[in-house]
Amino acid sequence: MIELSGAEKSYPGGVRALRGVDLRVDAGELVAIVGPSGSGKSTMLHLIGTLDRPSAGTVRIAGHDAGTLPDRELSALRARHIGFVFQRFHLAAGVSALDNVADGMLYGGVPRRERRERAAEALGRVGLGHRLAHRPHELSGGECQRVAVARAVAGGPSLLLADEPTGNLDTSSGQDVLAILRELNASGTTVAIITHDEEVAATAPRRVRLRDGMIVADERPLGTTRAGSTGGTA
Repeated sequence: MIELSGAEKSYPGGVRALRGVDLRVDAGELVAIVGPSGSGKSTMLHLIGTLDRPSAGTVRIAGHDAGTLPDRELSALRARHIGFVFQRFHLAAGVSALDNVADGMLYGGVPRRERRERAAEALGRVGLGHRLAHRPHELSGGECQRVAVARAVAGGPSLLLADEPTGNLDTSSGQDVLAILRELNASGTTVAIITHDEEVAATAPRRVRLRDGMIVADERPLGTTRAGSTGGTA
């Protein structure tokens, strides 16, 4: 599902945000990408999510080389395969939960009626089937994040990227959102959680640790750990 080979990302001024990263995440995995601020987590999210292109190396998502696709095909790849959950929800104010989710499928070419049907189903999956008409200001923080998760999965993506999904939530709401992500993974969705929080990372069966733009450890079930100065193929 995700394959980075020698992936690098540099910015003007000589900043190397990622340094020769090798990483493979198979379909159906649940992985936490963990590291402190400045470790390269956000840069990796942008590359995996095809929101940015590598400066060197390759990034393949669902078998497609994201670095070589034209912008139009890259947008289509995101629409077909990738869902995003961000820390700040990014819900439209004054718009119902149902339409916030349905509008997330606008660029997928899905007819309006089908968008709304899928949105209602997705909200039901995250326990908000009774809140379809509620607007963001009428929902709790945890409910807003559930709406964001529903929006991310309504289009049926094979890969869900969650960027600090519990960062703005209290402990109980955060645990609820993580439980939903685990349930989605159990149903077959590949889930990558980007976080600096060790408690959140501990809920994932695999943890990829970043520091200074490099993978320094790849912790798997049964105590298997791989580490390396340049990333190590996962």
